[in-house]
Amino acid sequence: MFPVIDRRSVVLGGAALFAAPAVARKRSPLVFAFQPQKEPAAIQKAADGVAEALSSRLGREVKVLVPLAYAATVQALVSKRADVAWLSSLPFLLARRDGGARLILAEVRTDTSGRARTDYDSVFVVKRDSPLRSYADLQRQAKTLRMVFTSNTSTSGFVFPYDRMVREGLLKRAQPPEQAFRSVAYGGGYTQALEQVLAGRGDVCAVSDYTVEGPKRTTYLPEDKQADLRILARTPGVPTHCVAVSAGVSAADAKAIQAALLDMTKTSPAMLSDVYGASGLKVVNEASHIAATVRAIERTGLPVQGLVK
Repeated sequence: MFPVIDRRSVVLGGAALFAAPAVARKRSPLVFAFQPQKEPAAIQKAADGVAEALSSRLGREVKVLVPLAYAATVQALVSKRADVAWLSSLPFLLARRDGGARLILAEVRTDTSGRARTDYDSVFVVKRDSPLRSYADLQRQAKTLRMVFTSNTSTSGFVFPYDRMVREGLLKRAQPPEQAFRSVAYGGGYTQALEQVLAGRGDVCAVSDYTVEGPKRTTYLPEDKQADLRILARTPGVPTHCVAVSAGVSAADAKAIQAALLDMTKTSPAMLSDVYGASGLKVVNEASHIAATVRAIERTGLPVQGLVK
């Protein structure tokens, strides 16, 4: 006699035999770009820590990209070589215009009075023994001064000081600053701009307040070098830096990245602070957060359309 065969087991067994095994699709690494506000090597070390913590929260490899220039950070977002970037508001506006970048978080900074803010001051900095004592001195003696801006895409290191120069009559709208000063240079980052003043290659530079005051100023220069500098004048109201995602990042991934960074703000604020000195990150309204930068660009007539494309 032939054995009795259960037809059901044949069907199910055949299905099991020929079914493709379930294999989880490995996701490509998430690339996180960090604007070069200080020495790239110093940013890299702190950013690697953020990437490792972010990777463990997302369950996905996170790679760090530290371009050598502000504009290169924008280009990385626009070209989708970077999925996420931590950058200031003018570079964000350029990345949004040219590549559809979206703001997901903004920095919170604690000022010297202990107040948590989503704005900060742009400052003019000179050597401690400089004869300049006020912004009025800078304006009056501009033709004899060597001016150092951070970068032509820096919000606090170019846009806001330029806007003040226009508002207070040192420059006309859209006038090249080279026409007002003895010379103009661009440091490429905060540390580099400050170093030019310290080395005597510039008389005054424009940077962010937190590079020369507050608990994280040594992130940019050691204390012995800080002692040789002083703030000449302040220009308030600069929007804090943004974390943005490229147009290629899905809404679900953007939300996951946002949630992971917010969790780090609660559980590992020192790790975030090590990068640029911010005390944390928070959700903000995109249009409201960058409004002051938009107004400054409109007032000055800066040719931002040529900065990235």
